[in-house]
Amino acid sequence: MAEVEQLSEELTTLKRVVQTSLHRGQLAKGVHEVCKAIESKQAKFVVLADDCTEDTYKKLVVALAKQFQIPVWKVEKGALLGEWIGISKFLTKTKKIKSRKCSSVAVKDFAIEVSENEKLFVENKIKGL
Repeated sequence: MAEVEQLSEELTTLKRVVQTSLHRGQLAKGVHEVCKAIESKQAKFVVLADDCTEDTYKKLVVALAKQFQIPVWKVEKGALLGEWIGISKFLTKTKKIKSRKCSSVAVKDFAIEVSENEKLFVENKIKGL
C-alpha cells in the first residue's frame, strides 16, 4: 500500500512539474526538441516512456542523456505523458476521445509555480536516477 501511495505522489509531483514547465515554455517535447535540449545542456532532466515502440528512439535519448550527464526519469506509459502535455483529446474532463502518446519530454527549468518542496522532491529523485 505504501508503494502505491509513494508512486502516486511521485507521478503527481512529476505531472505538476511537467505541466507548469510546459505552460512557462520550459519544456521540450518530442525527439528533436529533447535531443536539442540535452545537447545544449539546457535540460535539467528527461522523462522517457517505457512503452515507446522505437528502440532506436529510446537508445538515442538515453545515450545522449548519459553522455551529457542528464538524469532520465522513466514512466510506464507514453499516453500518460501525452495527457500531461495536452495532446490527448477529451470530450469532458473524464471522458477521453483520443489518447495520443508522447515518448519523451525534457524539463529545462522549474516554473515559478512549483513549490520548494516539489523542487526538492524532484531534485532528490533525479539524484537517485
